[in-house]
Amino acid sequence: MAVNREAGAVLLVVLVALALLAAMAGLVIRVSESDLATLAAERAAFRREGLIASALASLGARLPSSDLPEDGTPVSLPLPGGAVMARIAAAPGMINPNFTRPTVLMAAFAALGAAPEQAQRLTLAMTGARGAANRMAFHDPGQVARLFAHDPDLWPRVAPYVTLLGKAETIDITRAPAALRNVAAPTTAAQVDFSGAGAVLGRGFYEIWLHVADASLDAADPAGRLWTHVSALAGADHRLHILFQGWPEPMMEGG
Repeated sequence: MAVNREAGAVLLVVLVALALLAAMAGLVIRVSESDLATLAAERAAFRREGLIASALASLGARLPSSDLPEDGTPVSLPLPGGAVMARIAAAPGMINPNFTRPTVLMAAFAALGAAPEQAQRLTLAMTGARGAANRMAFHDPGQVARLFAHDPDLWPRVAPYVTLLGKAETIDITRAPAALRNVAAPTTAAQVDFSGAGAVLGRGFYEIWLHVADASLDAADPAGRLWTHVSALAGADHRLHILFQGWPEPMMEGG
């Protein structure tokens, strides 16, 4: 009888040991899978950043270019290692809260879906902030966004058409996104008054959105909403000089 009890005890110890080993093995497998997933995500992010950097370098060398649309129309940029989808919007074709004329602001807000009272209130808020001297009152996107505190649904529709670059007082419809092409008459060269830095050092200001068009990188983003944005000066040195980064995602036609 003692032998049977000892054998039973040994068997119990063996079963417990096997259960513990199985549990440890499962834990190791789960940790390994987690580590592999993290590594894959890091590699994808690194590759995405590399493609974005290549795209910006390519645009810096090409802008302005007759074969690249400057009205926000999507264009594919084939690059070594993958393709990047880009939307390029020239600053003269966009709304500038610091300098755009009140009548043009009103028309632009209305074109983007604002009710008449919203368009009037926002125009008064913008022009009031910059004062009679038309000074530069807005220095970063957050300052502009705060004006839309009472219009949270309108800001996402307006933001992709806003720039803080340059000093244009109207909207050049020959270079504007489709939503703004009926807002104002085209400007002449004399009317487009860019800042001193833009006139001396560069070849134009641009709002640029980039998206890496690669299924292997978009597995976690099936809707394709991961866009990288920069506000930039196309420099005379054939490089893009980044002035702002992180503007809202584009919501223009065709997207």
